[in-house]
Amino acid sequence: MIFGLRRRRLLVLGLLFTMTLAGCASWITYGDGDLKGHVVVVWNRQDKFIYVPDNNDLFSFQPSFMKATNTRIVPGLMYTDGGSIPRVFWSVPGLSPWAFGPAYIVHDWLFVVHRCHWPAPPEVQAITFEQSAQILAEVGKSLVKSNLIDDNKLEAIVWAIQTKYARDIWESPPGDHDCDHPPPTNIKSLRAGGQGMTVVDFKIPPPRRP
Repeated sequence: MIFGLRRRRLLVLGLLFTMTLAGCASWITYGDGDLKGHVVVVWNRQDKFIYVPDNNDLFSFQPSFMKATNTRIVPGLMYTDGGSIPRVFWSVPGLSPWAFGPAYIVHDWLFVVHRCHWPAPPEVQAITFEQSAQILAEVGKSLVKSNLIDDNKLEAIVWAIQTKYARDIWESPPGDHDCDHPPPTNIKSLRAGGQGMTVVDFKIPPPRRP
């Protein structure tokens, strides 16, 4: 997830994941949101990636509690590192930084909108900490239902991002580089051999196999 301050919770998350991997009760209720669009993430430099919106097929998510207003969460151009999963757990199936990549992108966007006051619809700006966790859970559920997840560790991840430590980051002012904007990047320049190298490029829902 976002660089800077959020890195400080890695050791704490290590303890939390140890606890959740030992056994996670099915107490989380997932809503049914609507996930769609083109996801492109490019490599920028070591351990730094950029999410690049495709204006012809915007990646977006509509949480279950926003269906009445028809509001969608549409992530914009931003730096991301996927999920802030401690390296010691990367070898565990389902716990790599990109296992739930689209869910982490949406969650990262909610953090920068909240902490950096980036432009977004009023309904998105008003999303609470509790709702941000629910949204990650609902995006994850959509990925599972689309058969994009082979090793489902969603409950452990959602449990970890609802802790006091995650809330403290949500409520704290941003660090020195948490609100940095990536250099101007678009899909057209990428396909023409522009900045970075595409590492994730797929559509949701995925095309049906013949």
